Amino acid sequence: MPAPLGSADPIADLVGRLSRALITTGRRRRELVREIEGDLRDDAAARVAAGLPPREAAVAVVAEFGDARALAAELSAELLASRGMRFASLAAAAAVALLAAWFAGMTALVGLGFRVPADDGWMLQLSRALDVAGPFVVAVAIAGWLAIRRWGSLTAVATVAVLQLGYAGALVAGAIAMATAAPVPAAGAGVLAALVVVTLLLGSGLVAASAGVLLRWGAVRRVPRRARA
Repeated sequence: MPAPLGSADPIADLVGRLSRALITTGRRRRELVREIEGDLRDDAAARVAAGLPPREAAVAVVAEFGDARALAAELSAELLASRGMRFASLAAAAAVALLAAWFAGMTALVGLGFRVPADDGWMLQLSRALDVAGPFVVAVAIAGWLAIRRWGSLTAVATVAVLQLGYAGALVAGAIAMATAAPVPAAGAGVLAALVVVTLLLGSGLVAASAGVLLRWGAVRRVPRRARA
């Protein structure tokens, strides 16, 4: 474990500051910190082998390393971009799966005699809106993936997450509304149940993943200001 600030080990002090400033998962943080500390200690050992006293070698290595918080800000942004690429690709696939599930489910229900009552016209409006929004959300996810890969764009990460959060949330709400209010024929009860389950599983997963990405994006956006302070 890194030594506390003010200890006699400058490398441990530096690694501790870096670890506290990194915005990432605990496992990834430990891996990065262990790798960086290993490199620093190897560098210090080489200087000691060349005749420099251990303390001076450690101080020199730390001085050349630079500001730990500034590096943590850079690494945090890179890690978020990497997570954003994975999220964008998975989100696009999940959105396509949801679109396919709703198309197949609603087609089957209509074939079994399901009709939206006049008093529930909002269902048709929501369905039409989602029919348009679905392909748009998938296209944005693909474009976002390309922007993240090419430029490391954190704005693209946030944009994809916001759209996925809204789209998945609307689908989950629509599925719950249909399950509780739609007069589905008895023959279509199984189809509706399957559609609701698929939507709740995929949609809730997308909502949670999108929220997690946005929370980290907000944290990473604040890091550069702290690093410059």
